[in-house]
Amino acid sequence: MKVRIDKAALMTPLYRAQGAADQRAATNVIGCVHILAEDDRLVFSATDYEVTVIAEVSADVIEPGEALVSAKGLFQVVRGLPDGAIVTLSADTNHRVRVEAGRSYYHLNGLSPDEFPAQPQDGGGRTLVIDKSHIETMLKRTLFSVSADDSRPAITGVLFEIEPEGEGQVRLRMVSTDGHRLSKAERSISSPDFEGGKISCIVHRRGAGELQRLLEGSDPSLRIEFIGRNLVFSSDRTRLQVRQIDANFPDYNKVVPDKGDFPITLPRDSFAAAIRRVTSLGSSRDNILRLEFDSGKLSLEMTFPDFGEAHEEIEVDNWSGPRLKFGFNPKYLLEVCAVLGTDNLTLELRDQISPCLIQSDEEPGSAFVIMPMRL
Repeated sequence: MKVRIDKAALMTPLYRAQGAADQRAATNVIGCVHILAEDDRLVFSATDYEVTVIAEVSADVIEPGEALVSAKGLFQVVRGLPDGAIVTLSADTNHRVRVEAGRSYYHLNGLSPDEFPAQPQDGGGRTLVIDKSHIETMLKRTLFSVSADDSRPAITGVLFEIEPEGEGQVRLRMVSTDGHRLSKAERSISSPDFEGGKISCIVHRRGAGELQRLLEGSDPSLRIEFIGRNLVFSSDRTRLQVRQIDANFPDYNKVVPDKGDFPITLPRDSFAAAIRRVTSLGSSRDNILRLEFDSGKLSLEMTFPDFGEAHEEIEVDNWSGPRLKFGFNPKYLLEVCAVLGTDNLTLELRDQISPCLIQSDEEPGSAFVIMPMRL
């Protein structure tokens, strides 16, 4: 194998493929990237058996062939080369990969390409083709609140749901939760070629993270295939296959309240800035943010045993309830403010033990639920 390619062109498919490799097993097949050079194209493939990425790019193929080498090692070498460099990749009969650029060269020990598992095949499932900006926005609204507790597999991913609405429209929904909060994003999108009924599946957080890499490309469309227990996302000459989580996602409809007894609308930026200021004295991990609502003002308070206390006030003119105090994890509120791209947000409050619903009239498809902390 011998191929010549510009560094900038090489970095994109290599960056995507190496993300699917197991970085903890750099010399094992699941820590490697498979390289295929043929027909004026270079194809990179990597898998940890849960996530598989196949990314290709046009290249000057001098000698067709294959190689299997550490994904982390190859990516670090190529990334460190000078911008604008012309890179030559080659492999010898001992499975060593040579990387050349100008007067620099590197030799990476590889494995036999035959050890790499068979790549997934196209077709055979229901297909949805949409503008990828929809997925990009909805992932931003939900991925941050996925659980990291692997003992509860059902909530270690993002729930994807597709419901046909007729006349070439489908409703796309994403939901995530970690047991303390829940995020939901949905919207009606055009998909005249979609055939089939409702689809519901859970995409593991790692697969969802790799999907974010795929969405960075210039191709405006995203193709989604549902093949058995796998989801396949294709865009920008890259194919991402993700194994679904075989579990039942909690019934989120029982968690999301319709409305609260005491709604209040706040400017998002001012609310977030006030939270950041009152948490600036120290770690907020074990501390409760106290929100006190009263006529004309919202008070924010935190106590730090080692440093002291912090107090902020925001002027409000739309509080219609009595004087009430609530406790929240400030990190949860800040993360909602960060992902909800609106000027204002509305907190739907009831009492100190009921979930708080956060929404915005500017984005009716998004909803966030946060459980309060006992004061």
